[in-house]
Amino acid sequence: MAESRIIFSGGKLLDGLQAAREGVSVVVAGKRIAAIEEGPVTSGPQDRLVELGGRTLMPGMVQGHFHACFGPCGVGQPGPVLGLEASLPYMGMLAAKNVPTALHCGFTSLIGSSNPGGLDCSIKDAITNGVVEGGRFLACTSEFVTSGAPEDGTNRSWFMELGNLGLIRRLDGPQEFRQAAREEIGRGCDVVKLSISGGHGTSAAQEYCNIRDDELRAVVEVAHDRGKLVRVHCPSKVGILACARNGVDIIDHADRIDAECVDAILEADATVLPSMLWNARFLQIAENWDHDAQPFPIGSGFPEVRDDTMERLRGVRAEYDYTCEAMVAAHEAGVRMLTGDDFGFPMMPHGDYVSEFEIYVKELGIPALDVIGWATRNGGQLVRREGDLGTIEVGQLADLLVVDGDPSEDISCLRATPLAILKDGEFIAKRWSATEA
Repeated sequence: MAESRIIFSGGKLLDGLQAAREGVSVVVAGKRIAAIEEGPVTSGPQDRLVELGGRTLMPGMVQGHFHACFGPCGVGQPGPVLGLEASLPYMGMLAAKNVPTALHCGFTSLIGSSNPGGLDCSIKDAITNGVVEGGRFLACTSEFVTSGAPEDGTNRSWFMELGNLGLIRRLDGPQEFRQAAREEIGRGCDVVKLSISGGHGTSAAQEYCNIRDDELRAVVEVAHDRGKLVRVHCPSKVGILACARNGVDIIDHADRIDAECVDAILEADATVLPSMLWNARFLQIAENWDHDAQPFPIGSGFPEVRDDTMERLRGVRAEYDYTCEAMVAAHEAGVRMLTGDDFGFPMMPHGDYVSEFEIYVKELGIPALDVIGWATRNGGQLVRREGDLGTIEVGQLADLLVVDGDPSEDISCLRATPLAILKDGEFIAKRWSATEA
């Protein structure tokens, strides 16, 4: 008996490689795309023919900076360190909610960012075992920081003598970094996360590196020997250059990117993940705050007088305006970009992912088709699945979306829940009455 197929026809094809095309049929057989044909395809009695009715077929997207456990933890006393806002079981419940949320927004692949207690490995296992519905998931480590770095939450809570440091892991010297990378990769992590310099959003970047080259190289060597990725929180120019020159795969934020950084990134074939929605939302709150009525509650953890707060916020605004121009120049120079941001905070909850796309398209003026490529083709390249994911080509895995409208013409149409989602050639969801045979 001939293998049954799914045949999509009568819509637009946005394949992640070029502008949308009409009159193209896509054939899925098993887990993969079997054919792409101009015009209709002859179907057999076992085939499932799906008439798109002018809708758009596009690749599943990649969410490149996914904090699985970020989400509502109630009100009251904040955690002394990021990752201690609630109990680990509660954060696991948040992750079990956030992962399917991302999938049903059209993100069939997720690249983890830092998390406490090995949570990413647990959620990856839950997806693999069918306990939680989710996309392909690259689990991330805790966030490796050095003693006294801005991300070291015990800078202000040292007297608590905390044994649990939330999502950070404090390390000093190449041997400690090397051992930590080995341990967490051994536990099942696919991505190692470090923080090399302070800044991004709440304060302007600081032009020094908390992590030395020998510490950074130790992690990169361990990870790459085992086929894993390294990502670094890196707003500063000196940090960007250090990351590019030492083989880091994902440079998160890159607020102070410039022409010298672009050259180094291109030579290293690294990926930049701007995550600029956080900056925009932070400024929206900060610049509309009544600073005379009460102190602004978001800072570095140290007390500030009003004048210091205002000076810090002016620095954040100046840096954001700079980054808007510099990121466009970097994109036009050919730097590979990826989408993803710190979703889960109240000002940008999980599910609000397309707001990030709109920043790049509507504020920075980057073509929507390019940003879609960041979320599809570039994501597939980054996770080293270029022959499997990120585009619609013969032989690729059939991770597909059907969306109402053409996102290359109106990026905001992706705000609507996809009408259909396929992963590995199977329907995860189908929300419209297509004409089928």
